[in-house]
Amino acid sequence: MDILQYALDMELDGERYYRKQAETFADTPLKTVFNTLAKDEAKHADIIRSKMAGTAYELKENAQLADRKNLFSGMKEYQPLVKDNPDQAALYHEALELEQRSIDLYTDLRSKISDAQTQTMLDFLIQEETRHYQIIEDVFRFVNRPNEWVESAEFGLREEY
Repeated sequence: MDILQYALDMELDGERYYRKQAETFADTPLKTVFNTLAKDEAKHADIIRSKMAGTAYELKENAQLADRKNLFSGMKEYQPLVKDNPDQAALYHEALELEQRSIDLYTDLRSKISDAQTQTMLDFLIQEETRHYQIIEDVFRFVNRPNEWVESAEFGLREEY
């Protein structure tokens, strides 16, 4: 199998996965996050298709999720939903593994290819997938925080989240 075809298949798998998660969490604020990640994966697939066809493509970041710190502002109402879905940690671990596989694949491909244009495309995809990984890691930390945070409200230092 061609390495670019394999990369394309991974991006399409990622898009399907995030669309499914958006449907699963349609009644939560996470729907927006998953839909945006799915659109990014579709865009990555289009870039790879263009590269495979030898046509022009544009490497343009998605600014919508660029500022991860503001991603979860105003989501305090989400806390009760976590109790209804106690297995969400597995979902986020699966998503993190998917993104890590993409990062590893593109890093490996980049080391094997000498074409500067393809290396630039792979650098872009590595950067995008790393950003996705960080976003999902933030989602996991946000949702899982109540399960790990055990401390008296009266004592101790608490980090912002």
